[in-house]
Amino acid sequence: MPCSAVTLSIATISAIIATALLAIAFSTDNWLYYDVKRSNIQMFAAKHTDADDLFNSMTNKYFYYPRTRGLFRVCFPKERPPLNAVPTYLSPIETHCSNLDYFPQIDDEKTSNEDANSRLHLARSCIALFVIGFVTISALFGQDCLDVGSDHPAP
Repeated sequence: MPCSAVTLSIATISAIIATALLAIAFSTDNWLYYDVKRSNIQMFAAKHTDADDLFNSMTNKYFYYPRTRGLFRVCFPKERPPLNAVPTYLSPIETHCSNLDYFPQIDDEKTSNEDANSRLHLARSCIALFVIGFVTISALFGQDCLDVGSDHPAP
């Protein structure tokens, strides 16, 4: 019997565990870890005389520092970039972090090209396909639960 009390109990417990895991995933900053070997970059810049621009940008760009990235912020666990590169604050776990800007200023002239329109249409189609998939899966599994209570034998 697919919709028995045991199945519903397992589904309820699984839903609680999944909600707890989602809460943990949203609150952590360790989704991605970028390990930057600054000593190797400095040695490369010292050996090559044409890499002066690289050596200067190492102190002004945040992506030359080891960092972790979560959904909402980027943290620098080892050494932090200077404040003029990226504004940071001290997080509760004693790392220097910077919030991600999910609402950047959009230039109208940059968004008027064909690539931007394609990205917009693809984003819209992803949402539509997610909804269609959700409805299809709900209809398939919902039909199994509806057939259990009927008087007609299952095929």
